[in-house]
Amino acid sequence: MGAGGIGSYLGAMLARSGVDVTLICRGKHLAAIRERGVSLSTLKESFSARIEATDRPEGTKDVIIQSVKLYDLVSSTKQMLPMIGPHTMVVPIQNGVTAAEEIAAMVGQDKVIGGTVFINAHVVSPGVVSSKSEMNTIFLGELSGKVSERTSSFEAICRKAGIDARVAENIKAEQWRKLIPVAGLSALASLSRQPIGPVREDPQLRALYRQGMQEVASLAAAKGIGLEPDIVERMLALAERYKYDAKVSMLEDLEAGKPLELDWLSGYVSREAARLGVPVPFHDLAYACLKLLKR
Repeated sequence: MGAGGIGSYLGAMLARSGVDVTLICRGKHLAAIRERGVSLSTLKESFSARIEATDRPEGTKDVIIQSVKLYDLVSSTKQMLPMIGPHTMVVPIQNGVTAAEEIAAMVGQDKVIGGTVFINAHVVSPGVVSSKSEMNTIFLGELSGKVSERTSSFEAICRKAGIDARVAENIKAEQWRKLIPVAGLSALASLSRQPIGPVREDPQLRALYRQGMQEVASLAAAKGIGLEPDIVERMLALAERYKYDAKVSMLEDLEAGKPLELDWLSGYVSREAARLGVPVPFHDLAYACLKLLKR
């Protein structure tokens, strides 16, 4: 649902392995996929996959990967209601830590599992998708923390397709592990208008990136989210695995004049930290500077 860069990436990988996939998208991207499928280029391979695509969410599905941006989450979830049956599993893979709960409030908690992805993929041109990282990890987990047959089955389907799927015992912790680097990098890349390479390699920007991550880690600790003591250094090392010119999606949205996911990233960190009395000066400043651009 919402087959942009990541949705099209996952759809192409699954379709190539024989899974029955439908991409919900629109405009020129939809027209191109209908005509010639999705062309996917990664650091390891390039291939094309024929996939059914439509702009009309209908017909009950077994699994719905909800992959729209956070600012479209509510409206798109309403649109996908015709696809949700008694046994449908909805997998939100948005940035941030609130998407599963927002969707569950609309479709029922029993229909939703938690998800998060470590995939860098974007639409280069209609029907053409590029990934600039060797990672293609998707974490899945029941909101209750239990391991279920449905998450294990979907993990196996993804792995067969070449996707590094992992069932997490604590999906909330995995979502915070991603929020730590994504919130800081999204803000810093948008403020400096730089891809990940300069942020990673300029000493002052790297120091600010570390600060931004440490603030989110401190907030996680205040909320009782158990993470590794060296989580910031782990995530800093993870940044080395992206190509120099890889861009975070919020910078791409900013450059394209689209809405921003700011309220769910630095905005969320700033608000929640204020509520709990945790100092987060980097994210306070980032939110104050970027909020006038978010629309």
